Amino acid sequence: MFTRAFLAAAVVASAAAFQPVLRVGVPVKASQRAGVCDVAMKGEAASKVLLGGFALGAAALIGVQDASALTSADLRSLTYQEIKGTGVANRCPEVADNTGPILVTGKTGMKDMCLEPKSFQIEEDVKGKKGDVAKKQFVDTKLMTRATYSLSGIEGILDGAGSGIKFSEKGGIDYAPATVQLPGGERVPFMFTIKELVAASDSSEMKPGTTFSGNFKVPSYRSGLFLDPKGRGGTTGYDMAQGLPGMQADGAEGQDELAGETNKVFQVTEGSIEFAVTKADQQTGEWSGVFVSEQLSDTDMGSKAPKKVLLKGIIFGRVAGFDGTEEYKTN
Repeated sequence: MFTRAFLAAAVVASAAAFQPVLRVGVPVKASQRAGVCDVAMKGEAASKVLLGGFALGAAALIGVQDASALTSADLRSLTYQEIKGTGVANRCPEVADNTGPILVTGKTGMKDMCLEPKSFQIEEDVKGKKGDVAKKQFVDTKLMTRATYSLSGIEGILDGAGSGIKFSEKGGIDYAPATVQLPGGERVPFMFTIKELVAASDSSEMKPGTTFSGNFKVPSYRSGLFLDPKGRGGTTGYDMAQGLPGMQADGAEGQDELAGETNKVFQVTEGSIEFAVTKADQQTGEWSGVFVSEQLSDTDMGSKAPKKVLLKGIIFGRVAGFDGTEEYKTN
């Protein structure tokens, strides 16, 4: 447990110290999609190894556990006034020490699940040298959203009836709109989420080295009630921004460009996530680790092609009791 003085110092420094690394005015750095999350264990120390091309520097970016990382007990000890305006509310807690594996048998509840991205990357066409063919690679971005992009309070069901563990997400603050800026200045909005996540693991215990992988739904960045600058919307507003004679003036060719802007659609896409446990507390049921998530960005309600978004960060959860009410929770 940290002292009160240490917690106060950590809170004051939190707003600047725990934001994702922002790179401005530096050459584009490229990386590839991760294949899996893995954890290499050496004695008592956990050394996270994220397999894939982007792994270089990932351990330094996320860290096994930051020197100023806060546990759930530390966060609960802070008052509203101590948290207000510091960015601490956007942070996920981490487990301090390994005390033993958490066995999952039958159905068990998952509580207080939290995901905090530390890195935001967008897939772009990148040229290495003049004349080279552009290759699709993930590039670093600048975060434009304030400290409101983490997911927290997520609940679900852990099912250890089989040879492994299956996790089904049921609800909570499981989506957060965010916007990042590419090196060229283009801004990319997206809905960070793990809605309806179903992830599975081969292990029957939550312990360092346990990995999960699964898919989730990504809802539209905007709802049907959104109106664009010309008053067009999905369920309300104008059907079109031009008169009928103007639509038919040039035959059909010019209408292709207007079709996407006029016909608003609520698109639900699919994303994937992989996360690995690095520390587990058998006494409290808490565990923490790292995650890698890939999803699509906003389509502006069908008017533009989405971009691939790659997020890397820390994850936390608590294995709790199961009383059956979790089965009836829906997103």
